[in-house]
Amino acid sequence: MIAIILSLFSAIVIYNLFMVMLIGIPAMPRLRVVPSEYESIQEAVNEAFDGDIIYVKAGTYRENLVINKSIILVGEDSRRTLLDGRMGDYTILIERGGVVITGFTITGGGTIMDIGGRGAGLQIYNSSHVLVFRNYFTGNRMAIYIHSSSDISIVENLIYGNREGIYLTKSRRVMVSENILTENPSFGIHLTSSKENRVYRNMIIGGVNGIYLYNEADENEISENIIKRGGMLILDSSSNRILDNAFVDKGMFFSNSYANLVSGNKVNEEPIVYLEMASDEVIERAGQVILVNCGNITLMGVNASSAGVAIEIWNTNNSQVIESKLAGNEIAIYIHSSSNNKILRSIIASNSIGVLFSSSHNNMISDNKLTSNLFGIALRDSYDNIINNNMISGSLNAGIFLLNSSRNIIGENIFMNNSKDLVNVSS
Repeated sequence: MIAIILSLFSAIVIYNLFMVMLIGIPAMPRLRVVPSEYESIQEAVNEAFDGDIIYVKAGTYRENLVINKSIILVGEDSRRTLLDGRMGDYTILIERGGVVITGFTITGGGTIMDIGGRGAGLQIYNSSHVLVFRNYFTGNRMAIYIHSSSDISIVENLIYGNREGIYLTKSRRVMVSENILTENPSFGIHLTSSKENRVYRNMIIGGVNGIYLYNEADENEISENIIKRGGMLILDSSSNRILDNAFVDKGMFFSNSYANLVSGNKVNEEPIVYLEMASDEVIERAGQVILVNCGNITLMGVNASSAGVAIEIWNTNNSQVIESKLAGNEIAIYIHSSSNNKILRSIIASNSIGVLFSSSHNNMISDNKLTSNLFGIALRDSYDNIINNNMISGSLNAGIFLLNSSRNIIGENIFMNNSKDLVNVSS
């Protein structure tokens, strides 16, 4: 009984604070108890008025809830109050603002193995001022799916064992804070076509991508997160603030994204150096280096491992990587849409790809040692580059791989114990 009273008191306090701060309406809730007064949670929702609290005692409830009223839904114990959507499109669907959900394990929204579809434990659609606080999400296609919504708070939830974590599309001013996301193999947090959101102080472990910004996910703040193994992918997204995040075993990758403020981030406890529109600088210490629209940058003696893409050079010219050691990365050096750059006297070992040129011309790779990579050097749609005087050994696929790349000068390299020394493919 004491536990119930405390849960209800906390729920009332949370609800009133939330409603007053965000909506400005002081709440006078009526308490409705499931299953004492109602056979199902949905029945209680249907009977409720705006501002009511629905208290759900511990147990398993196999329902697909639709919430279209401003209510608070509180479970007795998040470990023992289970909402199971039975692999439906949703377990809970919110279609109205001013909702608080706390104290539940939410499962059965879609199926974990379902690659298609939008099944989610919680769907928030065309709503505002929703608080999702201290719940468990597990066994869903997506844990939380937010569409065309604003002023949503996702706070202190445990999100584990779903196919995907939190997905935002066409949404603004969503706060995702102090959640733990783990064992979600696709991604932790995904923002697409969503602006002015804040993702901070989350722990994200695993997944293909820890955080993924895509398709004009602009003007967001991503800060003070711990991201292990999944890293962060930023595609076609600009003017974001990416600050003070700690990455482990994979850093960041940018594509067609500009005017981002990137500062104070680390990978494997070493600084991530991000430069945009910079010139005439020398970088000596970094766990990862990202150059966007730069010129005449020298990377001297960089030692970067397990960073995902250790050095990314995007639309950058007249720069050089000298006497660096790059090992255990997905790609050691990635050069895209760049020209007149040089890679000299570096050791590049045990990466999936040692050096990758994409749509890049008039660059030089010379006097390097490339050992035990899947591909030593790969060129895609790249011309008039020079590859000479390198030691290329132990490549599991090919020492040099050319795809739609011609007029490159390849000479005086030493090949040893590669599966294939040189592969030239034209599509």
